[in-house]
Amino acid sequence: MPRTMQTQRTRLTAAISSAAALALALTACGGSGPKNKEGYGGVASIAVGHRKPLPTLSGTTLDGTKLDLASFKGKVVVLNIWGSWCDNCEAEAASVEQAYAAFKDKGVQFVGIDTRDNTAQAQAFVKAKQIGYPSLVDDGNETLLAKLAGITSLQFIPSTLIIDKNGDLAWRALRGVDYNDLSAALGPVIAE
Repeated sequence: MPRTMQTQRTRLTAAISSAAALALALTACGGSGPKNKEGYGGVASIAVGHRKPLPTLSGTTLDGTKLDLASFKGKVVVLNIWGSWCDNCEAEAASVEQAYAAFKDKGVQFVGIDTRDNTAQAQAFVKAKQIGYPSLVDDGNETLLAKLAGITSLQFIPSTLIIDKNGDLAWRALRGVDYNDLSAALGPVIAE
């Protein structure tokens, strides 16, 4: 094969590999992504009469304590799904922590779910980002996320859910969020 054709083939192979890697990265971490099977993409607020209960979620946190979301019934809960490997999770971490600081004394409990992560890396991420709320550890089989099938998935990391005082899903963002997103979404749910 002439050298020119080999060079073109090498470049084409490299371009295809780069495109595939980019597609994999976008699928694994963030963006607004495609719509899920219920037709939601991005951000959705769910009216009171249309809300469904969040499945039971419990497990071990990054610091080794047991946590059951059912213990927060009567409080609004912000559930943030993240991974230390995810650039969009890193980008939103300060905003989620800012919202936690602003709303923790207003009857709102923040909980993270760390997924597909090495525990030491996740703990280092929490320390570096100065995250003050607990995070459940999703095991390597994504057991916690499997319970959230139809609500979110591994295609939507990061994701943030707001659960109302009755334990029903009130709001979700299938992308990274900022303080303004959370503040605007929490206000009406807290007021209910």
